[in-house]
Amino acid sequence: MSCIKGIPIVVSGPSGVGKNTVVSQVIKICPELIHSISMTTRSPRPGEKEGENYFFVSKQHFEQAVQKHELAEWATVYENYYGTLRSFLDEQFNKGLDVILDIDIQGAASIRSLYKNAILIYLMPPSLEALRERLFSREKGTGDDLDYRIERVEQEMRYLDIFNYFVINNILENARDDVHSIIRADRLRRDRISPMLISKGIIPGHTTTLDNV
Repeated sequence: MSCIKGIPIVVSGPSGVGKNTVVSQVIKICPELIHSISMTTRSPRPGEKEGENYFFVSKQHFEQAVQKHELAEWATVYENYYGTLRSFLDEQFNKGLDVILDIDIQGAASIRSLYKNAILIYLMPPSLEALRERLFSREKGTGDDLDYRIERVEQEMRYLDIFNYFVINNILENARDDVHSIIRADRLRRDRISPMLISKGIIPGHTTTLDNV
């Protein structure tokens, strides 16, 4: 399957829905999938390694990368920049590796605009009330802050047309398997697998469609 060129797979969703957990579980069972490494201006935390957890850069370096259009997507989080290098993505794609990114809806839109073949998955809670309970139990916020997060989810759901799939994260194993199934099926899509089959002589370089019969 190495002749199949890789693509970006975006998993997005509201805070508290479990994006990181689902993505980490999918990576464990999908050998042709790697987790995107972001570039950031924040300082390394204990145990974090350059090029493994993040690419750590200065604010000036990051802003220059933005000006040079070197980033596939980027955002500001708590006064620090985070972004995805296009060169990193393209390097993995040329190796035949799919790259999974867990990013917000704005980042997902940026990826879609650059890579038309990207898979966009929106991870949803079983209900807004369930999401509220998750956020509260994780001490993500209470009172007005918690209400703001829920309101933001409702606003995001008005702009979900860019996503190809919706996966409900009610039971972790089911959500993991749903995302994994989407990835496996996409790697068998005709336009992705045909170049490999042609190179091996399994199918001819030109085929006839039913429209031409």
